[in-house]
Amino acid sequence: MVDTDGLLDAYFDCRKRKRRTASAIMYEIDYGSKLIALRDRINNRTYTPGKSICFVVTRPRYREVFAAAFEDRIVHHWIAIRLEPLFEQIFSPRTFNCRKGKGQLYGVKMLQNDIIECSQNYTQDCHIMKMDLQGFFMSIRKAMLSEMLDDFIVRYYKGDDIEDLRYLCKTVILHCPENHCERHSPLHYWNHLPANKSLFTNGEGLGVAIGNLFAQLFANFLLNVLDWYLLKDLGFTYVGRYVDDFYIIAHDKAKLLGAAPKIRELLERYGLTLHPDKFYIQHYTKGVAFTGSVIKKDRIYVCNRTLKNFVMAVRRLNKAETMPEVERAVSSINSYLGCLRHANEYNKRRKILSMIEPHVYQWIYIKGHFEVVGIKKKYRKRTLTLQRIRDGTY
Repeated sequence: MVDTDGLLDAYFDCRKRKRRTASAIMYEIDYGSKLIALRDRINNRTYTPGKSICFVVTRPRYREVFAAAFEDRIVHHWIAIRLEPLFEQIFSPRTFNCRKGKGQLYGVKMLQNDIIECSQNYTQDCHIMKMDLQGFFMSIRKAMLSEMLDDFIVRYYKGDDIEDLRYLCKTVILHCPENHCERHSPLHYWNHLPANKSLFTNGEGLGVAIGNLFAQLFANFLLNVLDWYLLKDLGFTYVGRYVDDFYIIAHDKAKLLGAAPKIRELLERYGLTLHPDKFYIQHYTKGVAFTGSVIKKDRIYVCNRTLKNFVMAVRRLNKAETMPEVERAVSSINSYLGCLRHANEYNKRRKILSMIEPHVYQWIYIKGHFEVVGIKKKYRKRTLTLQRIRDGTY
């Protein structure tokens, strides 16, 4: 039986950094009664996911995204709280997405260290083979994933609420959000998506909704098969994967090329295919692009797309006329600066920040060696709020 305390934990976990959103605010009104009603529906086996919001993002490419209802996200977090510790016991140490302490930067550093180790500090030849899966999330067979996860739960989960966990996982995975959703993008945006890139057209029983927590979590679980196949069956030491993007490093180029058809054969058993246009194999001195970074000998750069977006954020700051616009632009700029600070990009930081127009400095200043853009104290939210309180206008 699902208890209220477990749902409370999931609720508080779900609303972290989301408490100001409209859906979180509406749910917080009498959230206790709503959680009790949710608990009863789960225990009575009458729970069904609610209406999702569907939209299409246009950058960096057109992609369909589903945002689950807030209550359904609570269920996703309830599942994650129970499964993540078990997944960590079986996951390869060389996969780094949707895992605590193992994000995008961790993957880039691992790839750099793998190159150094395999080449024995750049003294021996080695080659890098990088592959990507084609339409990964939309190609996942729901029934297959549900069965694999159910077998895993039966084998590893020891909690008293195991039947509830099995029920909710099956319900969440087999749910078809495209049949009950609101589209928040113009309909013609979907014309830019190939048929196999949308849940509306990719085929019955295929695909998980990009944008949901469980999609990342369960997709990582599915590809754990690939991780261990590369390490144990094919015998590679230097491998890494971020979502559906993975690399292999080895001294023998022929061994890498010989592994490609074996990998393709394994993936076909799960209904997955390698992307025909995203196959890369080169000597390590040529550099390799991975998760938004370009790793070369002794240095790391960010990709051109990130630099372009950084420039656009600076241009938005130059056009800002109100403090909310300034704050949004500064937040975006600092996000890109955070990425560039972890790479060898000092000159790029300095060059792009020099594009800030003189009139903008009435609101902002640059800290350190082009590391952070700060808002002047008199324009910060806390300062303005205190001033309004003193003036009696708050």
